[in-house]
Amino acid sequence: MKKLLSYCMTGVLLGLITSNVLAERLQWKVEDGGNGHYYEGFDASVIWSEANNLAKALGGHLVTITSDAENRWVFDNVGKIGYFLGATDALEEGKWTWITNEEWVYDRWASGEPNNYGGNENFLTYHNTPYAWNDIPGNHKAKGFIVEYENDGSSTQPTPETCKPATLSYDFKLHIPLLHYSPLAGNDDIMPLSVDMKMTNSSPYIFQVIDYKVIK
Repeated sequence: MKKLLSYCMTGVLLGLITSNVLAERLQWKVEDGGNGHYYEGFDASVIWSEANNLAKALGGHLVTITSDAENRWVFDNVGKIGYFLGATDALEEGKWTWITNEEWVYDRWASGEPNNYGGNENFLTYHNTPYAWNDIPGNHKAKGFIVEYENDGSSTQPTPETCKPATLSYDFKLHIPLLHYSPLAGNDDIMPLSVDMKMTNSSPYIFQVIDYKVIK
């Protein structure tokens, strides 16, 4: 249920920053030489850590690429110049790792990259050259990101009855009719909540809970 809550909230936040929430996931089919995984691209002005968290909340992870064939398929089908990918060398400069801890057996750096310009370029994105990669700093807002899933997500997505449409009023108050929030009810139970939140001054995508009530 914690995952369900996270998914519902992610859908709300993505609805505020991107136009393709829950867009159709495309499969790189095994019969086409693929791995059977599903991929989805999102147009969103977010930093890498935000994209990473959103990808996890959606039940996947930022895309990891382990072959030239995968790189080309991903870019051609769901990728764009400037989209985030799921790799970083934040733990050790120059040692790039995938967030899934897959073996680093392939890369497609653009000419002169990675150059760690400014000494803090620790995150992976598509370069302005098609298919090529670039390193960028953690405070850089990319044009979007790509999520990779091991399945189509049909078994983990909440039903429309569970995640009802949220409304954003003229005074920037967000009302979510129904959330299932297990931390308030215990690990094995659920508690339906109606939640009202108000946009903070610190970020256009951060809301503060101002009221909630249990739905009986």
